Amino acid sequence: MEEDGRDYTRGIYNVLLALSCVLFVTILKITQSFSIPLVIAIFLSLVVLPLLQKIHKKFRVPWFFGIVCTLIFFAALIAGMASLLQSSVSAIISAYPKYEKRFLSIYRQLSVTFNLSYDEGKTLIENIFGQLRIMQYLQRFALSLSGSAIGFVKNIFIVFLLYTFLLIEANDFQMKISLAFEGKMRHRVKSIIVNVIVDTTRFFSIKFIVSLATGILVYLGALAIRLDFAAIWAFIAFLLNFIPTFGSTISFVITTFFAFVQFFPKWPPVIAVAILMLAVNFILGNIVEPRIEGENLGISPFFILVSLSIWGWIWGFVGMILAVPFTVFIKIVCENIPSMNPVAIILGNKKSARRRRRVKINKGKNLENVAQKGSQ
Repeated sequence: MEEDGRDYTRGIYNVLLALSCVLFVTILKITQSFSIPLVIAIFLSLVVLPLLQKIHKKFRVPWFFGIVCTLIFFAALIAGMASLLQSSVSAIISAYPKYEKRFLSIYRQLSVTFNLSYDEGKTLIENIFGQLRIMQYLQRFALSLSGSAIGFVKNIFIVFLLYTFLLIEANDFQMKISLAFEGKMRHRVKSIIVNVIVDTTRFFSIKFIVSLATGILVYLGALAIRLDFAAIWAFIAFLLNFIPTFGSTISFVITTFFAFVQFFPKWPPVIAVAILMLAVNFILGNIVEPRIEGENLGISPFFILVSLSIWGWIWGFVGMILAVPFTVFIKIVCENIPSMNPVAIILGNKKSARRRRRVKINKGKNLENVAQKGSQ
């Protein structure tokens, strides 16, 4: 489209692309009850697919039997975590009378400092209810919690169902791509899929290993310091470590606060817990994990934080866990579409930009050499 010698095609394309992105995000936000299980099933399939292919080719294990084995593994893992949480919650409830005295002493000091009402004849809960009037909020929370538990079971079933059919289809997916696309487009689509599978598998594998190591070290350290409910703080550290930056911070705050409640007014154990959490998260998160990942998946740290904020707003906690894989996927797609290469460069970190620059220089030199040979 030209008018007064100007080409508006590029501008219209960019506007339509921006509107499409806004529409896509809106759809994901509205349809999160279905889109979240679908995306989780897709990522689980991508992580398990290389392992299934290797077992199928090397040991001749039937494809469907391998899928069933992975389903049993995931079901056992979820059941184990649920059992751990149930036993931990039961232990907390049984130990509550012991901690109520500590909470009361802390609340007494806070009431003096901030001029809050305090009645020595009432329990902690009664004092807080009288001051903050939060009974109705707790009732709503209890209802939402029971609803969330039912929703969680339903979502797990949907995830497993989608996961099973995705992996059944994946066995013939390469043949479908060969039939659906031709020439450069076929090669480009295959390159995108392979890169997404490799990077997604690497990200979740490394995150799982580092998170598991974080949970184990926190558990052993909590036992050494004699912090109560060590298994809970280890599980929280394991789970929140999947969220870059923010997860370790939240884990540190929660665990240190409980150490303060348990050991108050003794400060050395509280300081020991704080040092434990800082040391474990710093060493594993800032030294070990980047070295294992190599170039850290080639994503700019700034855009990782932006991605965490955006996907956290769209899908909450699940969105924050999936934020980095989503960003890696977008970067890989943009790298394979010439018009979107600038987006891939902007999303990438310094190392990936330098690597692309070296590839571009080497490509230019090769073209010059070919041209010189042709002229000779």
